[in-house]
Amino acid sequence: MISKPKINRWIIGNTKFASSNQRIGILGGSFNPSHDGHINISEEALKKLNLDFIWWVVSPRNPLKQYDVLFDFKKRTSSAKNQSKTKKIIINDIEQRAGIVYTVGTVEYLRKRYPNTKFVWIMGADNLRDFHLWMDWEKLIREIPIAIIDRPRSSLDVSSTIFANKYKKYRIDENDATSITKSETPCWVFIHNKRNFNSSTEIRKNLNIHIQNDR
Repeated sequence: MISKPKINRWIIGNTKFASSNQRIGILGGSFNPSHDGHINISEEALKKLNLDFIWWVVSPRNPLKQYDVLFDFKKRTSSAKNQSKTKKIIINDIEQRAGIVYTVGTVEYLRKRYPNTKFVWIMGADNLRDFHLWMDWEKLIREIPIAIIDRPRSSLDVSSTIFANKYKKYRIDENDATSITKSETPCWVFIHNKRNFNSSTEIRKNLNIHIQNDR
């Protein structure tokens, strides 16, 4: 997800894709493939943050990941569309179409395109450990509120991360989570929920085992 995207390369389409004052959560990732863990995170964010929509922004490739297998982009977007069963979750290929590589570029792009929409970056707690390795991560947290959703084996790790320690005073109480779209950045909230143990990595491993057994 280029730290300096081609901001003037607007996507051709409906400029009302996001309306003024809508509250939209952005869940970025490879979705390689998508699974019900993504659904779980999205449903929790919609409910706890009082969002209007969640956009799944499918990344062409995560610069920090070493992939065992990276499925074709069209297959991943198609899988994501099949996985999402609600109109509240919208599959978005903005990074592919606008040539964006880094998350900070995605956020800059969206804020420029939809200046009156209230965006929140949604991420699973399992991603927080390496968050300080993201391109311009401290710029990112000043650009957009961040909601971190609990994931298996990650709850206890959150408080020990570089991000959580450095920005501890900007944490919003979970009971006030709905205020995040109106809060001044930097701000973040941690959302506890019923954790879903599914992961794209495990799905790929199981798929590979299945293929091997069929040979």
